[in-house]
Amino acid sequence: MRFHDRSRIQWTVLGVLMLAVLMPAGCATLSGTGDTPASAVDTAEALAILERLQQTNERLKTFKGVGRLTVRKEGKVQMDDRVAWIGSDPLKLSVILFASGFPVVRMASDGAWLYFQDGQQPGWPVQKIRSSDPDFNRLLSIPIHSSDIIALMCGRIPIREHRSARLQPLASGNGYVLLLNRIWGVHQKIYLDEQKSEVRQTEVYDASGNLVFQANFLEMQLVDGYKVPSRLVITRETQAMVQLVVEKYWADIPVTPSMFVLESPG
Repeated sequence: MRFHDRSRIQWTVLGVLMLAVLMPAGCATLSGTGDTPASAVDTAEALAILERLQQTNERLKTFKGVGRLTVRKEGKVQMDDRVAWIGSDPLKLSVILFASGFPVVRMASDGAWLYFQDGQQPGWPVQKIRSSDPDFNRLLSIPIHSSDIIALMCGRIPIREHRSARLQPLASGNGYVLLLNRIWGVHQKIYLDEQKSEVRQTEVYDASGNLVFQANFLEMQLVDGYKVPSRLVITRETQAMVQLVVEKYWADIPVTPSMFVLESPG
């Protein structure tokens, strides 16, 4: 065998050995989130947990309540008022803010249109925008959609569309995270306790990987057999924070389409 042939074989063997050494580290980084290797991921269990979350309070379709809504933007209080709401799963929602006992802002979604009225101005017209699932950014300073708010108020975690689901332990060892992934990255994270039975919080991300909102059930209550929030906090990093303290909650109420439509003053 000639010298250059032996040299080529030696370099080939060396290359294979180096690839074998490097591959485990590379696979661990690409298959997970950077916290745990692919072997820690249990897809079957992730899907089972996801199905259970989707079935939470599945019979609860309509509700109403009263409480206090606090909105902080960049650390400053923008709103701290009484609030009343009516919801009908999956897309119908009506919210009224009060000041000194009088309605000052109304916002509603009927599954086809978004309605907004600033009641502080006498005879102020209703603004109407076509949208089946509008966000309430104008009211809450966070682009959270009506369907998300309805799910949270029903005691459920809103589930984003995804291509795969993975469950893995937190690096701290204090619980687990359920990852819902798209082709280009994580769409949603759902944090669970050590028993994988209670949701601590959820985070929703946009296509660029930016946090859209984070929701936390800080306190829950039992109403007519349903476990629903009594204190809910929604944040968007340091930009905005919304807290809803529920003072009274009614489940399975009768609703009519007119409850989710705002008419301009005649």
